[in-house]
Amino acid sequence: MDNARGGKLLMITIALVAAKVNNMAKSPNAAFTTALWVCLVKLLACPHAPFITNRDFSPTTYKAMYAYRTLRVEIPWKLIEERPDVLDLVTRIHLAAKEYVRRLLKELTGQEEPKLTAEELDRLLTLDKRELARQIIEEVFPKYGLGRYFIDQGKVFWRDVVFHRSIPLNVQLRVEDERDTSKAVFVDLKSGIVRVRKTGIPPFAIRLEKGNVTWIRERLQEGAKLKLAFLDINVRRGKDPTYGGLYIALVFAREVTPVEPKALVVIDVNRLDHYVKVGLVVDGRVVELLKFPRKERIRKLEKIHIHIRQLSRALARVDEDRDQRRALDLQRQLWKLETKRYGIIRDVVINAACEIIKLARERQAAIVVDTIEDDTYRELREGNWRDDKKHFLDGLGQLRRRLKESAQWYGLPYLEERLYSTVCPRCGVKMVEENGRFMRCPACGFRAHRDNVPMIWAERRYRELIEKVKQPTFSTPATVTFLTS
Repeated sequence: MDNARGGKLLMITIALVAAKVNNMAKSPNAAFTTALWVCLVKLLACPHAPFITNRDFSPTTYKAMYAYRTLRVEIPWKLIEERPDVLDLVTRIHLAAKEYVRRLLKELTGQEEPKLTAEELDRLLTLDKRELARQIIEEVFPKYGLGRYFIDQGKVFWRDVVFHRSIPLNVQLRVEDERDTSKAVFVDLKSGIVRVRKTGIPPFAIRLEKGNVTWIRERLQEGAKLKLAFLDINVRRGKDPTYGGLYIALVFAREVTPVEPKALVVIDVNRLDHYVKVGLVVDGRVVELLKFPRKERIRKLEKIHIHIRQLSRALARVDEDRDQRRALDLQRQLWKLETKRYGIIRDVVINAACEIIKLARERQAAIVVDTIEDDTYRELREGNWRDDKKHFLDGLGQLRRRLKESAQWYGLPYLEERLYSTVCPRCGVKMVEENGRFMRCPACGFRAHRDNVPMIWAERRYRELIEKVKQPTFSTPATVTFLTS
């Protein structure tokens, strides 16, 4: 089954749990039949590969002298098919956190669903709001069948439930033969197993892949410690949010000493077929240039997109009512190609971020990212470009996030600064574009390749940028309760 159908069915599951909660007052002991859940999870079953990602944390978390990275471990659909109570539990956690956040923010802002930035949330959730938050947790969590453990965890981490829309669980990591201390989530590296217990349902276990175990050991070698875990639903946000699957997030933290920058690594984020340009700037001079991805990757993506376009046109010509088998076959082929394309873009992003971070660490450099502005990005996505050009914009947001989070993890100063590619670095006049993406200034005659202009701006503004990135980004506010407490 493809991701879209699986996501729709997960939405049905969430709706059913919500309906169950709404009927609790009339029939507190009412429960769905096992047969219903088994039918649902069989329909939902589809392959999902585990992947590593970073979770967004509140600004106060990042201001502390700690950095965080998260290993997201997918809960296999086979396990959910065998254990429908796992799906039920994770769905109840998701909905309880969602209702708590909605009620708390409505009390604080007077709006039903206020759209607040992380910084605005951080300013709003002050210590004097704690008692109100705890009262709402006491009222909401029991409605969803969440016991004392979840209530206590929510009351301790009341701010962070708002940021993450999930409830933090305590966790233990066994590396050798350490004694089991009965935490809710137990990660045993020797056996490669993650066990989840004390959640109100019988314990269940997930096997870690070798890559996950290696990732954890690498974080431990860097001095990180496993702090908390989450059970949650993978929600793909957007205009029409979709649901991808269930996962356990393992949150690692390490103390960070910010690097005193001796150079700048400047990244010009472009459409992938125009390459991501990277320049090492030392003492106001570019001494090294890199670009990502390799040409072979671009050609591979172009071929895949041509195939996707052909299949999409073929599918549009099929009458699904008369030829369901043909339509399903085309949909499966499309899903496989789109998954392959996503995998290539993800590999490009990971490789580029790793090389950039490696260079910055070796040269003790701050990272300065010249990104596409949000309005410009939106115009490009919605413009009249051919689709085979638009899809090269995919992954740019991933690259920004990965660079920012990796920089924070290693204590590297990070700055997003507009470095113009169409403004003359000599006289400041708007330049005109010539063939081959070259820019020429009509006033002073300056001429350079468009992707090199931001590097020249970085050379000219070197001292200013160095001073900007030296501004402190880590502090320890009294309201921090997450991970550092």
